[in-house]
Amino acid sequence: MALFRSYLQQFGRFQRNARLYLISNALSGITIGILQVLYNLYLIALGYRTDFIGLVLFIGTIGGGLAIFPAGLCVDRFGGKAILIWGSVLVGIAGAGQIILRTPFFLLLSAFIAGIGGACVLVVNAPFLTRNSTSEERPHLFSLNIVLLLVTTVIGEGLGGILPLWFRSLAWLMAPLPIWLHWLLAPQMLARSYQLSLLLAGLIAAPSFIPLFLLSDDRPRSTFQPDQVAIPRIGLKARLAVVAGWRKIPPRLLLAHPLTAMILVQILIGTGAGLLLPYFNVYFVQHLGATSALFGGIDAAANTLNALLTLLAPWLVLRIGKVAALVVPRVISLPVMLLIGITNSLPLAATLYPLRQGLMDMSQGILQVFSMEVVSPQHRGLANSSYQASYQIMWAVGASIGGVVIARTGYIPVFIATTILYSCALALLWSRFGRGRWQESHS
Repeated sequence: MALFRSYLQQFGRFQRNARLYLISNALSGITIGILQVLYNLYLIALGYRTDFIGLVLFIGTIGGGLAIFPAGLCVDRFGGKAILIWGSVLVGIAGAGQIILRTPFFLLLSAFIAGIGGACVLVVNAPFLTRNSTSEERPHLFSLNIVLLLVTTVIGEGLGGILPLWFRSLAWLMAPLPIWLHWLLAPQMLARSYQLSLLLAGLIAAPSFIPLFLLSDDRPRSTFQPDQVAIPRIGLKARLAVVAGWRKIPPRLLLAHPLTAMILVQILIGTGAGLLLPYFNVYFVQHLGATSALFGGIDAAANTLNALLTLLAPWLVLRIGKVAALVVPRVISLPVMLLIGITNSLPLAATLYPLRQGLMDMSQGILQVFSMEVVSPQHRGLANSSYQASYQIMWAVGASIGGVVIARTGYIPVFIATTILYSCALALLWSRFGRGRWQESHS
């Protein structure tokens, strides 16, 4: 309880923009949870296979990857508030298209547009929280941002498992449709129950817009406030000048640059995550025989444990340091993940899945803080765009490859490949920044 009281006290001391941003993220978490549980299952119920799901994920993430750098420029020009609002609107419109428009062309088109909107929201996150906090607040702020999202995501995952069962119990909703309504609702009972649940999830997200409109104008100005980190406005010419400057750096020094190392880490983790993570719900429901309600409960338990462990992440940093707190729990999670892929036992996989997610993701907020601190303040917007683009594009590549591999050979190859890629990322992170190397080079 003391830990929770400490976080509540910290929340009251955060700057107003930071508090409103946390509230908006928390309100959108229920929708995220429902989507995580049901969207892939909805596509399967429509008759698509994992290779097409991989293509949808690939197209959506490519849209996000292509929009990352323009979104970063827009943040510098218009501020985080405007980009958050318009990005969220774009995600909402395209998300409705993904649920209602069920032909391959429109599924791919709406996924691409949703990716663009999602990029706008993603690229704001770390720089916005960094700009609206002090260095002492950041470990708690970033961790609390993740925890609040996880808690509401847990609620959404529980609802996502139950809602299709409830809709299927309502005979009048599952009755045959007149032909003129076929464009709106799926004729198959299972697919329609998923579709109605996803549409309800979209309505639940509406209140998350209110805190965004209450944000104060954060359009970059030339004035400097002592209690904030100065992040000067960086135009396109300045960004191109930075890139041109990197081209003149000898390859050996460029490879040793902290930003390069963190981009490589994001590439490895993004590829591994894309290969496997989008298909966990299909793996449990189709391969292990779980119901959507059971998987919703399993995923909710995973995010609950993740939230609890994330609250402990700042404490772990104080005990063993940032880099060790990033690496050690994730190393422990790797054999757990492999065992989930090897076993055919649903009870064992259901028990191990929350442990894997909790260990892998508990230090995600610390990683966000660390990735901002290894670069100079004036390059944080560019760095965050680079991280997001690297992760999202490689996640898209991994998701498309993973869908094809699963459709043709099964799940074990993607579990093994993801474990190898994660291992390489953690080895790079430790070899570059571990044992005080980063601190010594910046002292």
